[in-house]
Amino acid sequence: MVCYIRIVATRSETTQERILQAARDLFFEQGTSKTSVGEVARRAGLSRVTVYRHFTDREVLVRSAFSLLADGLEGIVVGLDEAPPPDLEASLRRIGDVVTSLPLGIAAAMGDLETAHPAVYQEVRRREHAAIRRLFDHLYSAAEGEGRIRPGLDRRVVEVLFWEVLTGFLESPALREEGITPTAVYTTVISILLQGILAED
Repeated sequence: MVCYIRIVATRSETTQERILQAARDLFFEQGTSKTSVGEVARRAGLSRVTVYRHFTDREVLVRSAFSLLADGLEGIVVGLDEAPPPDLEASLRRIGDVVTSLPLGIAAAMGDLETAHPAVYQEVRRREHAAIRRLFDHLYSAAEGEGRIRPGLDRRVVEVLFWEVLTGFLESPALREEGITPTAVYTTVISILLQGILAED
């Protein structure tokens, strides 16, 4: 059974975020398998008891620490589910805010997670993929409804490109060697993608 942490008070939120930040830093620096709850507690300046008060066991902590992208994208999906057809550009900016705020090194950390906690890895990836698919469906359908999609375009190819923007381009070694920020990568690729799929006025 999946257990998700729910924040119930401002005081708890502050402590919980300190724990999650400490856990993420350590997981990304040295891997999940080499990081103990005690180390997380020390990095956060808290006791192990406090960590376990907020995260009932180590697996819950690991899952929560690696749910950054899924949590952010799911939040956008909820907003789109409850709203009229979305503003395409505004929605893409919101998605960009989520994906470009991810810490560098998350791709390598996810690789370590897959080895150390395969069930958690699969769950996190499943949530990410489900959110990305729903976001794409919302945005593509809205663009179609506005008559903005170029005739003859293969939707499947556009969807794969969208996935790659959100999960692949941002940590491209070639781009990072050039010193290009994730925000610049996202903005440029989305601009290219939009110019390639939107019909001219």
